[in-house]
Amino acid sequence: MGIETKEEVFYLPGREIRLLVVKDIEALVTNPDDEDNIPYWADIWPAARPMAWHIWDHMDFQGAEVMELGAGLGLPGIVAGLKGARVTFSDYKEEALEMTVVNARANGVEEVETYLGDWRDFKLDKKFDWILGSDILYNPRLNPYAEEILLTNLKEKGNLLLSHARRPVTYQALERLKDKGGFREEVKVIPVTIEDPYYPNYLVSLHHLHRF
Repeated sequence: MGIETKEEVFYLPGREIRLLVVKDIEALVTNPDDEDNIPYWADIWPAARPMAWHIWDHMDFQGAEVMELGAGLGLPGIVAGLKGARVTFSDYKEEALEMTVVNARANGVEEVETYLGDWRDFKLDKKFDWILGSDILYNPRLNPYAEEILLTNLKEKGNLLLSHARRPVTYQALERLKDKGGFREEVKVIPVTIEDPYYPNYLVSLHHLHRF
């Protein structure tokens, strides 16, 4: 990959997840005005952490087909794999998927699939029992495409598990999803603290959407 990495440890009750992360994210930014090439994938977003905790503590994915959409470094999907899921990681950056596969296998999730795809031209012809997404519905320009994928690639009685740092635009997207998909919703709010000198504390909303 040619990207300098470092190891970060994510702690679950009774388990450590060791992840390779990008050492210097700013070094990957070649043009800050080119939004499509900002390396959003290269860090563990705050919303991914409570989702991983929730999956570890409360979910049983044994035998389920699960996709992590906008996987980035793949933390929630890796934990889902440890809980029995057959995981497909999807991102639009090849480097993200390469690092995710390395991280998954390093943590004992051997059998994974990947799909490299831009949401605006998403051609994955597969439906899933669960789709996971942490902070993926943040861009009004891209949200309609993500929403379409969440509806199209979900099985008839499938489930969505979506987390976000309480962005108004995300709540709007979730309302559209509920209206279009006929979902019932369960919501938890989980505090998370990260190592950031400027913004260390977040409240993350975790939404489980399932059909009637």
